[in-house]
Amino acid sequence: MPAPNWAPASVGSAYRHRPTGAGELESGQAWERLLASLTRAGSVLQSRRAPREDVDQAAGYRHLLVLLALGIDEALRDSDPYRPNFNPANVDNVLKWGMDCPDAAYCGAAIRGDATYMVRGRRNSVRYLGFQVMGGMTNTGNVVADDLDLDDEGRFELVLSATEQPGNWMPLAEGSSSLVVRQFFYDWTNEEPAELSIECIGRPPIGTEERPEPLSAPGVGGQLEALGDFVEASIDFWLDVEEGGRAQGVNCFRQPAALTGMGAAAENVSTWGSWSLADDESLVIEVVPPEAVYWSVSLGNFWWETIDYANRQSSLNGHQAVLDTDGVFRAVVSHSDPGIANWLDTGGNHHGAAIFRWLRAESAPVPDVRVVPFADLGAVLRTDVAKVSGEERRRVIDARRAAVQRRFPR
Repeated sequence: MPAPNWAPASVGSAYRHRPTGAGELESGQAWERLLASLTRAGSVLQSRRAPREDVDQAAGYRHLLVLLALGIDEALRDSDPYRPNFNPANVDNVLKWGMDCPDAAYCGAAIRGDATYMVRGRRNSVRYLGFQVMGGMTNTGNVVADDLDLDDEGRFELVLSATEQPGNWMPLAEGSSSLVVRQFFYDWTNEEPAELSIECIGRPPIGTEERPEPLSAPGVGGQLEALGDFVEASIDFWLDVEEGGRAQGVNCFRQPAALTGMGAAAENVSTWGSWSLADDESLVIEVVPPEAVYWSVSLGNFWWETIDYANRQSSLNGHQAVLDTDGVFRAVVSHSDPGIANWLDTGGNHHGAAIFRWLRAESAPVPDVRVVPFADLGAVLRTDVAKVSGEERRRVIDARRAAVQRRFPR
């Protein structure tokens, strides 16, 4: 099942699934269509749909570069489902898309429902390790590593196939197209990522030629057109999502949902919200976190990119957050540092999205939110709220930056 055109994977799969007609690459038609799509995508930023503040406009144009980079990366990487490998995901701390998780390292491999695969790995100490089979952008199956049979050193083997297998097994549907792996870190400094490999151990006969075929002009032409379609469709898709949310209210959170139709894991329930803040305003967020394997909150800009979480404290998870003595998580979203531990930095953006992730949690509460003048925060927050000095904040940011650089070495 091919990915929808608003998803990065649609560019990679276009080589096989939507080649152009004969001569369209050589004549330049495919290239011209790409340029026309980019022009239309850029015009969205000059429309009434886009915020006009300088930072938000700069983030929008930079997001066009991010979308191009994501799509080009998909086009150039090998994605043969019969010769799979776990490529590092192109979504990282620089290339952001669809409110990616700041605690995550993603990777994945192209697969097919008519083949059999063996995933081998070692669990190590990462907080959460999950495997998800996708058909396009639809979730068709999930396995959490903690539910697998592991040996004394955390090693495991996991078979993916259409027919059931003994031991650790994950079913493949006819339209299966990719295996997505998520690793969520709580303690960014000390948790060790999992070690993983994947091998195709069974496939239908496909001939005796083992060498890759020469590049196909129709295939590359299809990818050029798909790249333009992706940039244009992705801008529209996430704007539609944001505008739909804002129609339900701003500076508030909506009811929780497991968004498996948009690629989310079934065990990950999300509570989304939209925010808009003037320079002198802040948001106070309050919630009692449930018992959970993992929970977090993160801020994104208007274009559904997570705000720079390496150099700014724009996210907090259950390990990093500080609860007040009454067990409540209270955070302040603001443009300036209020001097409290649970500050969420807007990065200068005036509009954006926010998300709480509740993973294998006893409940998925909807946080309370109120807009407070920044100058009045001292009268609103509890007297025992955890505070930090400027030097302490610098140490926190230095540690975040170092941990993210280890997680994403490129």
